[in-house]
This record gives sequence, C-alpha cells and structure tokens, in this order.
Amino acid sequence: MSGDPFMPIGTGGSSTARTERKPAWVPVLPVPDDAPPAPAEHFKLGKPAATWRYTDMAGGLLGYVYRFNTAGGDKVFRPLIYAQPAGGGKAAWRWESWPPKRPLYGLTGLAKRPNAPVVCTEGEKACDAAAQLLASYVPVTSPNGAKSAGKADWSPLRGRAVTIWPDADSAGLDYAHVVAKHARAAGAVSVAILSPPEGCKVGWDAADALLEGWNGERAGKLVAAAEPFKWKPATAKRGGEDGTTAGDHPGGGGRRRVPQRDVLIGLTEFVELWHDANRIAYATFPVNDHRENWSVRSRDFRMWLAGQFYEKAGTAIGGQALEDGIRILEARAVNEGPQHEIFTRTGHAGGNMYLDLGDATWSAVEITATGSRVIEKPSLKFLRSPSTRPLPAPEFGSLIEQLRQFINIKTDTDFMLVVAWLVGALRHRGPFPILVVNGEAGAGKSLFTRIVRSLVDPSAAPIRAMPRDDRDLVVSASNSWVLAFDNISKMEAWQADALCRLSTGSGFATRMLHTDRDEMIFEAARPIVVNGIPTLTDRADMADRAVTINLRALPDHERRPEDEILADFERAMPQIFGALLDAVSAAQRNLAMVKLDRVPRMADFAKWITAAEPGLGWEPGAFIAAYTENRRDVSEAAFDADNVAVAIWKLITANKDTDGFEGTPTELWEAVNCLVSEHTRKSKYWPQTVAALGNRVARAAPLLKAKGCTVERRHSGARIITIKPPHDVFA
Repeated sequence: MSGDPFMPIGTGGSSTARTERKPAWVPVLPVPDDAPPAPAEHFKLGKPAATWRYTDMAGGLLGYVYRFNTAGGDKVFRPLIYAQPAGGGKAAWRWESWPPKRPLYGLTGLAKRPNAPVVCTEGEKACDAAAQLLASYVPVTSPNGAKSAGKADWSPLRGRAVTIWPDADSAGLDYAHVVAKHARAAGAVSVAILSPPEGCKVGWDAADALLEGWNGERAGKLVAAAEPFKWKPATAKRGGEDGTTAGDHPGGGGRRRVPQRDVLIGLTEFVELWHDANRIAYATFPVNDHRENWSVRSRDFRMWLAGQFYEKAGTAIGGQALEDGIRILEARAVNEGPQHEIFTRTGHAGGNMYLDLGDATWSAVEITATGSRVIEKPSLKFLRSPSTRPLPAPEFGSLIEQLRQFINIKTDTDFMLVVAWLVGALRHRGPFPILVVNGEAGAGKSLFTRIVRSLVDPSAAPIRAMPRDDRDLVVSASNSWVLAFDNISKMEAWQADALCRLSTGSGFATRMLHTDRDEMIFEAARPIVVNGIPTLTDRADMADRAVTINLRALPDHERRPEDEILADFERAMPQIFGALLDAVSAAQRNLAMVKLDRVPRMADFAKWITAAEPGLGWEPGAFIAAYTENRRDVSEAAFDADNVAVAIWKLITANKDTDGFEGTPTELWEAVNCLVSEHTRKSKYWPQTVAALGNRVARAAPLLKAKGCTVERRHSGARIITIKPPHDVFA
C-alpha cells in the first residue's frame, strides 16, 4: 500500500494533503455514549477481516483500526474515528485517522498496571500476540506501524522500562530506533531493542512466534536478552553534494560525512543476495508483508533502494552513489551469495509444482498429486517482468467445458487439443508443442490467442508481432512464460527454426549489448502460440512440433462485441483456471503409470496429457487419437506445401515398376528437375544447386517417412541417396 493509509480518504496522499495544517474534522475523544454505532463495513472495502479497538487510560473509546483483505490479495488498513466539523456541526463517524499526536494501542493496560514493564511491537496483531506470550509485560504499539511512529504520542511511557520487539526486516529496525528515541525523550527509564532469533524469516514478529508455538518462557528469554539502546541527541542530517550524508562523529568531537553508498549498503541487512547458474545477481527483499525477487540491476530494486535511503536519511540518494552501491551488491550476490534456480510463472520443488499467481502479494498455487492450494509465501525464486499480470484465484471442481463458449472452435477434436495445449503449458518443463491458429479474416484469431494466453500467463501485452531476430526472441522468452505472436503473414525459415528450438528447449546465445565478448545465454523451453491467415506449418520441422487449430468463419449474426466476450470470460475465468489445475494435479498423480503403445514426436507432451485425461473427464486414449489425427492432417498439409517432397514422391511412385530412387545428389537433382514446371524451377522456393537440394531433402525426409517412405544416405565412394516408396503404395 503506497502513501499513508491513515490520511483522510479523498486526499489521495498528495503532498498538499500531507502539509494541510488545519483539519476539516476534529476527533471527539472519547467517543460519547450517545454516539451512533460505528459502521460495520467500509463503503468500498466491505467487511473488515480484523478490528482493533483503541481506548484511553480510563477505557474510553477513541476509535478503531480495521484491516481489509482486497480481492487482489492485498491487506489494507483504515482507521475510523468519531469527529465533528472543525467549524462546528454534527459529529459523525469518519474513515480517517487521529491527528498527531495519535494515541497508542494499549493505553488501558498501561493505566491498570503502572509498574509493569512495557513491550512495544510493530502493529496491532503482533501486540495482541505479545499479550498472550508475555503475561508480565504491558504490550503497546502505535497506529500505522513502521512509517508513522513519529506521529504517535509516546508520553504514556514516562517512567517505564521499555523493550521494543520489531519485525525482522530493515523497516522494523528503523521503527525500533524511532520508537526508542521517542520513548527516551518521553522519559522512559530504560529502552532496549531485542534481536530476532537466528534463522527466522524476513518480517518475523510476535504473531509469528505465537503461530510457531512459542510459550511465555521462550518469549521472555528473548525479551530479556534485548540490547540496551544507546541514545544520543539527534543531529540534523543533510545530504552532501559529493554523495555523502552527515552523521555523528564516533568521538563526539564533530561530524564526519558518511558516504551515501555506505549508508545504502547498511540498509540491505535484511536483503538476500544470490545468483543463478549464469552468475546473474538477484536480490530478495521485503515489501510490505511479502518478499519479492528482482535482478540487482532491475528498475524495481533500484526504486526500492532509493526509497529505503530516503526513509533513512530524509534526502534523495545521488545517482553515482546508487550505482556504486548496486555494483557492490552485485559483486556480493555473485561472489558470496548462494546459487538458486530461477523460475518464470511455473516452477517445481520437492516433487510438487508451483504457479506464480502474479498478484501484488507474490502468492502462488501449489499443485500436488492430491490437489492444489494457494500459498502466500512460496520458497521458490519466481521472477517477474513489469508486464506480468495476475491470474485469478482458482475455484476448483468446475468443468473445463466452460471454456468452449469463449473460443471459436470448429470441432470437438480441436477443443480437446486446445485444452491439452493449456494443460501442457502449465507444466514446469517442456518440450511444448507450438499451438498454430489458422482462420480467415474475422474468425477471431487475436481474441482466441488473448484468451488462451490469459489462462496461463497474463501479460500487459498478451499478443505481439513476430521478433525481428534471435536476440529479440530471447529477450521475450526471458521475460515471459508464454509467447504469443499475432497476425503472421509469412513464416520465414529462421523464424520457424527459432520457434522449433524454443519449443523443445534448445539453447540460445547472443552477444550482450555494449560488450564485445559477453554472451547472454538462454536455455529453456516455452509454450508458444502463433496465428495467421496462411498455413504456418509449411516447414516439416515446425509441422512436426505443432498442434494446428482451424477457427471457423463467424457469420454476422453470431458476432458479439469483444468487450462483452471478455467481460463474460473474466467472470468465468476462476472456474476455468481451477479446472485446468485439477487436470494438472491428475497428471502428476497418474504420470508414472502411463505407458504409450506408440510414442509420437513430442512424447513428453503426449504422456503428460494422457496422464491428465481423468482430471478432464476424457475417455482413456481420447487424446492420443485426437493428437494422432491432428498430426496426420498437419503432415499432409506440410507435404503438399513442400514442392521438393511432392516432386520426390512423384519420382518414386511414377509407375508400378519403379523401385524408388538410388543415386547421387546430382542425379536426384536432375531427375526431379524434369518433373516440375519451368516456372517452379525458376522460383526462389526451388533449390537452384545440388547442395541446396541436399538441405531440402533433409527437411523433406520426415514428410516422406510419414507417408511410409524410407530415406537413407550413405557413402560408397560417392554420396548415395536411397528413397523407396511404401510397400503398399501400388496395392
């Protein structure tokens, strides 16, 4: 949540609102007995997930703080006070906060136990947990946690022994120091800050301790071991033009300038630095109540560092200081940090599969052989790009048939293959077949592609033009799980080769920008969707890796506005997504028991979908039958589009007496040249040399073998090519 959630609603957190000196509403404290009941829910956020009641020393009601869980998974806090207009008028409940100085949470407990030591936590939930763990202490906290400690009234801590229990992250440490200074200034007799236990997770607090089964004795020992806070009068801090920040001199005899770079490095105490197999540096750092993974060189990590520095120093960090700090962190991540495997959208660990939901809390779906569930803090190192968009929270137990109404499919077989591609794309590893979508203009190819992609890997730019070169393709594959290319008018040879390599996981290596020797290496498989009006599987190697779908022509009376279709799809998407996850779970459960009678190309994909059939409600063997039929149709179309394959077939089946062809490449070239028209021979699509014919024969070989031919090459003093027709061709 950005800005101050305790600002009055409607200000938008603007600087103008923050500097407003005269509030429009003044709290009525305590709330009078004849005040109307507080609203049970927020007008936009609905019913609260948690409520904390703030009272004064005498137990009088001061107001509330509510926590709401949004549909996107965020936690939003809203204060509620009883106030009247500043100029006089009728009081009412207002969704805004107390003005400084804000009351502490726990004041009634302080009044009832004037001699008890105090433990100060970061947040109301942790405060309630501390009350259960530390019976001899009075727990308190300030409204709005770490960022607004300075706006609270700490005077009730006068004469108290105070121990601060912060969250285990950099924001918590900052909060502890702010509270410690205010407590000492308020007259606390002692102030100490405890250190979180070794090995705890980032953000760990009293609520986590209670959840982990801590008892009072263990919590008491942790508090007793807190280190006394050594307080010094505050001195002004001002950023130097040379990238330094003024601070206290260790000897107290003056001030020295601490480099901004060193201050920045000190703020990364709770940042996990690590690298991947290619020695690329990454950072895992806390944001609100979750952790995020970004490249050390990423824009997101830079912004986080700059924000942390401003919170600490009260000034902006210099550009050179930020760059120097990032270089140091990068070196530490590569040379000292552990190596982790990185995942984009899908991942695996401990025999289970995980799917990054892409939401604001960095939650994921854990998929096991027994089912799926959403988990808030996955341990895997998921990476995102700025274009990543969230998947919906899945609703399990639905039927995949709900998808049919949103895609313009001709046959049941084609629908089955679309679902199969989706279930395959949710797997954490390839190979993946290329989903090729054909159809005439107006058949809804682009909308189909958007919908299909959104069920696996939603993106800000879901469909794109075909990349210009290998490097652009690698960049796209590095930042996305699914690649979707729209409106392809012609599939160039290099494009088909690149997509084939990407679908099966072959490696790419391209030169990094601004370097002469460094390479950018990419080795992974990606699910791919391409669409266009012409047939895109003319090349045998791509046809061999493709699932081809033909969309039907839409008559005018069946057309609907796209925004209506997408609105209906958004409502049905959680159920469709849940049905796909049920199928993935079934595939995990059944995969080890699947034995294919005949292993086709893309065998891993075929085995995976066969294992998923029970989860989709399909009959055993239904997918293999549909897949085999589709491959046969695609192969026939690719054969007809390959003029060399057609010419060779004509050569070896010209009459019943032929035993095929056996001879040198030159003899084959001369033979097939006689079987095509002059127009074909002069075409750029016909091989003009013997060497070119040899390459085309190699590409045509899978098409000829699919028709039952045998194609062999051998050396017998000269290169010999043998091509024989199938035995039953003349039957």
